[in-house]
Amino acid sequence: MVLSPVGCVKTVLKDRKPVPGNAEERALIERIRNQDADALMILYRTHAPRVFSLSYRILRDRSAAEEVVQDAFWRLWQRPESFDPERGVLIAWLYAVSRNLALDRKRRENRRPCENVIHGMDGQVRGALSPEMAAMSDPLVAGAIREAINTLPSDQKRVIELAYFDGLTQTEIASQQGAALGTIKTRLRLGLSKLREAMRNHGTVKR
Repeated sequence: MVLSPVGCVKTVLKDRKPVPGNAEERALIERIRNQDADALMILYRTHAPRVFSLSYRILRDRSAAEEVVQDAFWRLWQRPESFDPERGVLIAWLYAVSRNLALDRKRRENRRPCENVIHGMDGQVRGALSPEMAAMSDPLVAGAIREAINTLPSDQKRVIELAYFDGLTQTEIASQQGAALGTIKTRLRLGLSKLREAMRNHGTVKR
């Protein structure tokens, strides 16, 4: 099943799993340390609704709150050792991580107008660009997108990384890269076009 960033929390809310006991939760964390994506999804379905509620209360924006949820679980996926079950339960750790992420995002958005250059792209492509979604989506689809990203020219790949992962505007990317704004826009447009084509070839985006 492929979940887009917008649809992921909605799906979880409809298919929420019972909260695992402490021993079961520790076992799931151990599986995540061994890169078991199914274990991550079990914890995601269990805890994402509450993490979303906290993030939404801070940001008052559903899409932004959903992204914070994904970022929090991606942190768990990348660095499971950062959660110590001897010091508390996982939901408390997730609350702390998501709160920090949400507050950082709020401060960043208050500092400058939002210019989300990725927002208008296909939901599945946007999801595949997000590592936490790649970890929890259809591996064939995620693999197709990762392969497409890796085959992009380095300048196009870098622009996409700066726009999506670092949250930079096109103007900021142009300044950082020492390139004209029009050049940056062209690189981004070409890179996203190639990613969309990869999804079409895979049959997950309509032609």
